[in-house]
Amino acid sequence: MESFVANPNLPMKAIFIILLFFFQFTLFSQEYIPKNDHRENRLGDIIREGTVHGHIRNFFMTTVNSEDLTNYYTNATGGAVGFTTGNYKGFEIGVKGIFTFKTFGSDLGLEDPITGANAKWEYELYDVLNQGNFKDLDRLEELFIRYSFGNSYISYGKLETEYTPLLNHSDGRMKPFAHRGFWGYLNLNPQNTINIGLLDGVSPRSTTEWFDLEEGIGLFFNGFQPNGERANYHEIYPVNGIGVFNYNYKIKNFNFAIYDVFIDKLHNTVWTEANYVYDGFNLGLQYVYQTPMNFSEGLAYENRYIQPDENGQVISSQLGWGNNRFNFGFAYTHAFDTGRFLFPKELGRDRFFTSIPRSRLEGLGAANVYTIKGEFLLPRPDLHFGVELQQVKGTTPGDFQLNKYNVDESFQVNTHLTFAVNGFFDGLSFDLLWVYRENKNTRDAESIFNKSNFNQFNFVTNFIF
Repeated sequence: MESFVANPNLPMKAIFIILLFFFQFTLFSQEYIPKNDHRENRLGDIIREGTVHGHIRNFFMTTVNSEDLTNYYTNATGGAVGFTTGNYKGFEIGVKGIFTFKTFGSDLGLEDPITGANAKWEYELYDVLNQGNFKDLDRLEELFIRYSFGNSYISYGKLETEYTPLLNHSDGRMKPFAHRGFWGYLNLNPQNTINIGLLDGVSPRSTTEWFDLEEGIGLFFNGFQPNGERANYHEIYPVNGIGVFNYNYKIKNFNFAIYDVFIDKLHNTVWTEANYVYDGFNLGLQYVYQTPMNFSEGLAYENRYIQPDENGQVISSQLGWGNNRFNFGFAYTHAFDTGRFLFPKELGRDRFFTSIPRSRLEGLGAANVYTIKGEFLLPRPDLHFGVELQQVKGTTPGDFQLNKYNVDESFQVNTHLTFAVNGFFDGLSFDLLWVYRENKNTRDAESIFNKSNFNQFNFVTNFIF
């Protein structure tokens, strides 16, 4: 029988029942325990020492497609509330729920008369697996038990993992990625830290349900195989788990990290990264190598997530300079022609030096990506203005050998403005993101609708507590 902590079908209402129990018990303890009773480690004390945390978020998004193609807009409102108990002999229990609803917007199901398709990005604020549902959008985000010792901890349940450049929170919509399983963080000393994870479930970004890995991987568009056939690998791989190992080394101006992410029956990804900072300059280098598992060899060609002869390899570099008012950087990424760089979109987003919102490298090989970044800290210390310019070269529509999603060479501009409020409203922030993207070669309606040649405006209000 599956444990209570890991149960993917636990209803959202259980969160509020648990929180209500905690709060009621706290009040009961305060009322009936004598003031001169100094016993330690009572349940009431542990609950009273707990912390409530979360956020309230409002997200307005509109996509303005080119020429006569249909435009869409929507406004989503929601939040998250979590509670973590106080520490009892190193143990803590945490629970967190998240909810979303549509406050106003256009008809996202309205079909474009030219392409026959409907909204894409705006649906990602709700549930992409249940389009048209704009009210029943809650999720049990976290339910875990954690044991802390020194500056380290081990956790089990539904939890937010420590950052990795592949498995990550990617909190750029109303609901982020969430993972289920075991996670251990070991702080050996100020220079050396280790992360170890063993995961068996996922709730992808922009969804409300929890899935075992066999069902979760491939929920979204599967793309194409190298021969041009449509890929169909959803529920084909009986994935038992994901193993994660991460070692970080920091000394003075130098940081080094190595990540190994093993997805049972799919592939193994080794990601190495080094950064050196000196006198305002920042030099970074990333190298990634992927090895397919033998399981794919026994599957039909169209059912393979990765082909047996593919070895995705990527090198990414960055040179930047900055001070307390200005940051500037140039990044370059090259994906080799030894195979496509692949990582399930249901698990996270790649964080290469050239990766920017609305543009990732996943699915590509034999491609070059150039990104220029600039960020300005305006006279007020809590106002940031930034620009990112990106160009993707080497991808050819119709040539699927190293192009899983049949994307074109592209040019993209991201402009973002962030204002964080201090004082009485500390925790409140406003973020404005404008995205413009255009294809360099193919501009027919089917190739660009909700994919390229659009302007997109995102205005996010966050209050974190």
